[in-house]
Order: sequence, then structure tokens, then C-alpha cells
Amino acid sequence: MRYGVAYYPEHKTPEDLEHDLELLISSGINTVRMGEFAWCRMEPREGVYDFDWLEYVVGRLGEAGIRSILCTPTACPPAWLVYRYPEVLYVDNRGENRPFGGRRFYCYNNEVYRKYSARITEEIGKRFGRNPYVYGFQIDNEPAQEASGRCCCPVCREKFRKWLRKKYGTIEEYNRRSGSIFWGQEYESFDQIQIPVNTIETGAVQALPLYYENPSLRLEFERFASESQIEYQNIQEEILHRWSRRPVTTNGTGLATNSIDYYESTRTLDCYGFDYYPGLRDARIDSFPYAFARGIRDGAPFWVMEFMSGGGHKFGGTGRVQPNPGALQQAVVHSLAHGAEMMLHFQFRTFPFGAEQLNYAIVDMDGVPRRRYREMKDTAALLKKLEPLGKAGFENKAAICVDYAVHWALRIKPVNDPDFRYLDYAGRLYRILEEQGCNADVISYGADFSKYRLLILPAAFILEEDKREKFRNFVAEGGILLATFLTSVKNGDNVGYTDILPAGLTGLFGAEVQEVEPILCRNHNQVRLNLDGEEFVSTDGMWCDLLEGSAKALGTYESDYKKGSMIISENAYGKGTACYLGTDLEEEALGALLRYLCRKSGIRRNAVKAGGRLEVTRRILDGEEYYFVFNFTAEDAAAETEVPMYDYLKGCVYEKEIPMKRNGFAVLRRMS
Repeated sequence: MRYGVAYYPEHKTPEDLEHDLELLISSGINTVRMGEFAWCRMEPREGVYDFDWLEYVVGRLGEAGIRSILCTPTACPPAWLVYRYPEVLYVDNRGENRPFGGRRFYCYNNEVYRKYSARITEEIGKRFGRNPYVYGFQIDNEPAQEASGRCCCPVCREKFRKWLRKKYGTIEEYNRRSGSIFWGQEYESFDQIQIPVNTIETGAVQALPLYYENPSLRLEFERFASESQIEYQNIQEEILHRWSRRPVTTNGTGLATNSIDYYESTRTLDCYGFDYYPGLRDARIDSFPYAFARGIRDGAPFWVMEFMSGGGHKFGGTGRVQPNPGALQQAVVHSLAHGAEMMLHFQFRTFPFGAEQLNYAIVDMDGVPRRRYREMKDTAALLKKLEPLGKAGFENKAAICVDYAVHWALRIKPVNDPDFRYLDYAGRLYRILEEQGCNADVISYGADFSKYRLLILPAAFILEEDKREKFRNFVAEGGILLATFLTSVKNGDNVGYTDILPAGLTGLFGAEVQEVEPILCRNHNQVRLNLDGEEFVSTDGMWCDLLEGSAKALGTYESDYKKGSMIISENAYGKGTACYLGTDLEEEALGALLRYLCRKSGIRRNAVKAGGRLEVTRRILDGEEYYFVFNFTAEDAAAETEVPMYDYLKGCVYEKEIPMKRNGFAVLRRMS
């Protein structure tokens, strides 16, 4: 595993640089990431390049066995470029220019900016592409972060119109498919179409909150902007690959913080990279983002380019609290357990200046190595012991299916907001399934389904016919499918189906949706589940798709006018079974339903049992099962095992109970 930190040598005096380099070399880490904000030092004047300072650091670290990830610095263009070419500035949805002085203030579609981005990337490729101490490259930094992914400048407006013209051919076709007749919005030409006024970008300020725009146009702008970001990224990717055989990636943020379709953006990259900042003080680390990361490239390892390192002031003074002793090491092993090939802490040393001054780091502003540094050093040593397990594979037979068009559509026109959030709900299903002893992958609708026995399809709000056919075939060939409320409501144009819901799938589920409503605090009802003779009672939640049909009722309502109505269906279809969950359930009942489906799918549960804030992940190496067990609680705890387990690190055997220290972990090999 590549393990290390982000580091900023351009900030340092010669004395501080030498001090930090000695600490880095002594720490035992093997990777440092540098350069993402240093364009003004790399090209201090137009056409004048200076990489000597960076090459010195790369060499010093490399001679000590530490490889470098070098970044293209295009997230922060230098002052000379911006003031010479002000047309490159980003324009937000309110029409405001984002000025020089922060970061991410460029238009990714502007040809001038693309030209200069290509030039600096070319120079980096020439200088470092074959450097033996360079491990790989990162393009830009957190593309589209901080509401910088939906530029509304004149260049983007014209390019968006051309994009629509190419997709639809004629304005009449666009008007027909988008339903522009509603509110009399039919256009005479593509030249009349404007970029949407409002946006779903995280943290963005709405220009006109009480202004309701065509959902089809808004979804198309999301697609266009995502494709534009990818197009800009690939300019740099192509240059770097021309000069180097080293891996090239970029660093996303969250699953959808920046609304770029990572399934598409990673196609030309060598791996998926992302930044992750979970809490590390008495907190469970959510592994859903890791499962998502694996699914981007069909189970391939991924890179974590920035990861939480410690407490600090953050931007506004609140910051993140310090991690518990041992939590940093636990978090790194946790990422390894879930498929990370690289884990880099942000950052090595606290910034004394700038927008991120006093922020969290491994080493404090004074440069004195303390608890976090010592823990990083211990972790680097531990990873050498765990190195063989990095080649262990995953053989999960269950998967959660997610889709960006669904995410975008449900943010453009939310359903029961804020109670229901699409990706949060997908993550909830993943976590509860995990607590039943069944590890799952997270995959796209376009993934290969053949290796799975159980697919869970949360709220597939947009579902086109080719994907509906794919899910039908999965069940017909023997798979088990669980779809939830809000399935197959709209087509790919973000227009509602006029068929009975779930549109095109009523035969698959043997059920039809009779009526729908959000579940609010005043209209909850009780649901009774009957699962192979076991009964469970739960309060409904979030949404209700009331069902009727020939399917077997696994769940029915117990009260109000809905009493006796089906809310969970089960239908034999071909060689398999399709179930429809018409509402959300409380955790015990939802867990029971998922256990039932795992049994029906023939999925064997993990031999090590843990629940609550304990987590178990199973890996396979040379035909043997390995279990990574994590205690995220603030107290000592214990996991149970059905068979004897050999502790890979301690060399002992556990027959029934596995003791777990606070923020502890165990790496186990099944003995029978």
C-alpha cells in the first residue's frame, strides 16, 4: 500500500524544508503528493518554467525510498494568466464572476484556459514523466468542488446550445421530448435556450429560489457540465500519458459532491482517486464510499488522495476534533481492507497562512512531531506486515446499484426533501446489509450483473428501457432483485412515464403502484412483515408506493385506510425472484428483510459476526478467507466467530470470541 501525506514545499523556507524532509524520511512513509496549487512557482511568468525546486524535493525523498505523486496545478491559475485573460474566469449561476484570490475560479470550457492548462501539463510531463522517483500524477484538484462545476459564462452557454443541437437534431424534437409546451416554454431555435438559473451544486446560492424551471433542461445541463469537466480532464490525461507510463488519476470529492459522473470520468484514467474526511473521534467510518470506489472500475483498487489527519481549526474555527489514539491507524487499515491501494493524509504540517491556515495536519504548525506523527510512523511499519493481504480479492455476491442521472433528477426535483436523499438511502441499505453479515459491492446500472446473486435497486427514479431489460434478464436467469419505492417513474429525458408504475416492470414484480405519498410525521402507519413464518412489525417511512397485484405480499399495512394493502411484494419471474419495497422500514425489520433475501439468494453470511459500530469485511487470498474486524466504539468490545480464527498480527487463535480494543482492529484467517 502506498501510504503518506500531502506536502507543500513551495510554502517553505530552506530551513523549514530541510526540517520537514528529515521528518518525512524518518516517518517510514513511502509516498508524498505535491504541486496542486503551485502554478505560480512552476510558471512564474508566461512561458518561463521553474521546476528545480520541485525536482530537488522529489530527488531527496526518492533517494530515501519515498515516491512522489505530482499534480497539475490547474485548480489555481497564476495572477498573470487571469489578469491578462480575464475571460477565463468562472461565472456562477447568479452571473457573478469568481475573481482571482481564492481557488477554482476558472472556466473549464474556455479555450484560452484549456491552452494554458495543456502547456503547463506538457511541461510537467516532459520534466517528470520518466523520473524514477515519480509514482504517478494527479490532474487538477477536486474538480468542480466548492460550486465550481456549473459555469454559466458565454462560452459555456454557447457550447451547451451546440450540445443540445447535436443530441436532439431539431428544436421541435427538443420541445417534444422535454415537454416545453408546459407553461408555454416552446422554443423557436436552440439559440433561445439559456443555462438554468438555479443549480443543485453543494453550497451554491440560488439566483431565484422561487423560479421553477423545466426539469428536462436542468438534467441536460447536469449531463453537459459533467461531460465538459471530463473533456477538460482528458486534455491533461492524454498529455501525461504521452510523456509517462506512470498512473494518472484525479481526486473526486464524495460520491456526488461535485456532480461529475465518476463512472464516465474514470474511464480514461488508470484508477479512481478521491478525498475522504470522516470523523475519527468515537465515530464509525462509513465504508459505503469505499465500496463505491471499488465499483467504479469493476473491483479494481483505488487511491485515497486526501484523508483526515487530525483536529484543527478548519475554515471557520469549528474544525474537526482530534482523533482518538489509534484511530488514524485503524482508519488506514480500514481503507486497505476495503480495497485502497493508496492512502495519503491531508496534510503533513499545519499551514500558518492562507485560507486553510491552522488546519488539521499530521504535524502541528511548530513542526514538533507528536502523537499523530508517531501514529503515522507506526502505521507505516504495520503496513509492511499487511502487504501480502493487499492482493486479497472480493467475492461479494450482493450489490447496491446507483446511477448519476437518478441522483441529479432527485436533487433537481426532490422527493420528501430532506428526509429522503437518494445516495444516503443507498448507503443505509448497504450498511444494514453489512450488519446482517453480507458485504456488498456498489455498482452502476452499466456494470456486469452476472457475478451477483442479489441486487438492490434503491429508488431507480429514472430507468430507461435498456436498463429495465437488463434487470429483467438478471431475475429471469436466477437472480434476486429488491427494488424500492420510486422505481421507474421517469424516462431518460427526466419526463414521467404515463404507464402504470413501476413503468415497464409491473410484470417483473407482479405488482402495480396504486397511489403514492410522502411519509411525514403525521401520516405514519404500521407495517407487518411475514418472512418464512417470522413476523416483524415496523413503522413506515420516507415514502409510500401502495401496491396491488398477483405477487405474494411479504408486507402489508396494519392501520388506517391502508390496512390490508400490500406494501412489500415478492414475485417469481423466470428462474429468479423480484421484490418491491414500497416504503422504508425501521432497522430491525429492514435487516430481517435483507437477511431473508440473502438466504433466498444462497449467500453465506460472514463467519465473524459484528453489529452496531463493529464492522466485518471479508477478503479472499489463495482460496483462504480473511476477515478484517473493526471496533469503532469508544469502549472495548467483542466480536463472535462461528469457527476458529487465527489472528494474523498477534499469532493467536480465537475459538468463539474476538476481543476488540477501543478503536482497535483484528486481521483474521479462517481456520476451517
